[in-house]
Amino acid sequence: MKIEKIKYFNQIMLAFVGIFGLIVLTMIIIMQISELLRNKDGGYGRNTDGLISEEKIEMLNIENQRLQIISYQSPKLIDTVNVVYIIPISVSTLDKPETIPQPPELKSSLDLYSDFNVDYNRSERYYQGNYFHGLFANIIVYQPIENKTALLFNERIMLNRLQSYYFKDDILLIFFTAEKDTNNDGLINFNDDTNLCVYSLRTGKMRRISDGTNSITDYIFVENSKDLLIEFSLNQYNDVKFKSYKPRKIMKYEFVTEKLSEVVPAQIQQQMQNLVESKKDQ
Repeated sequence: MKIEKIKYFNQIMLAFVGIFGLIVLTMIIIMQISELLRNKDGGYGRNTDGLISEEKIEMLNIENQRLQIISYQSPKLIDTVNVVYIIPISVSTLDKPETIPQPPELKSSLDLYSDFNVDYNRSERYYQGNYFHGLFANIIVYQPIENKTALLFNERIMLNRLQSYYFKDDILLIFFTAEKDTNNDGLINFNDDTNLCVYSLRTGKMRRISDGTNSITDYIFVENSKDLLIEFSLNQYNDVKFKSYKPRKIMKYEFVTEKLSEVVPAQIQQQMQNLVESKKDQ
């Protein structure tokens, strides 16, 4: 009798586990289908992780339609002395294109950088300020006291990993940029080639750092200076599969001269490669 009860109980438990497993499997399948539908292109690309490519934008412009609308992030105070905010701009992608409304009459823009004086009293070294999460299509620099507003870029571009750094004589904004649809997937995002921008709040000068089509993956400051050590992913290996990440190199960017140079001399690079290949130096 007890054996029959145990068998009956086991059958109930197996049925319960089977039903529960079926429910979980069904939920996983539904979630995957929903994700595929959400990321499906549909002719223009509904993915919000980038700007629509130039080719698709041209088609929309011909039809006087749009698929992406700008969206403003919360302002962040980055200069307490001069009361300067930055407002990152992102894009929201519509489910389907809409007709572009008639734009309002635009007033002349104000010059943000005339009379921009900084009076810091900080240590010689920098310290990190705000880090802005997300992908952005531009940045607004806003000075409410002077009633000045300006865009950093007058072009289609995507920004990422926006970080502010505070020095004794300046505040620098550093961020990664993607400017072209280099992988031809219909979007400008950070699956494309990436560069680095350094913007000076004191001078209003934008520095663009690039090394051909090699993508910048990381950077650090040289101690007690504004010079940068920058890590590049080598574009020549884009079509080569590796068990780990692609080969990279380190270059130094000199802030004053704006020059980019190799950190490791060619002779040492060859010497190291020979050691890896167990070759004697030529």
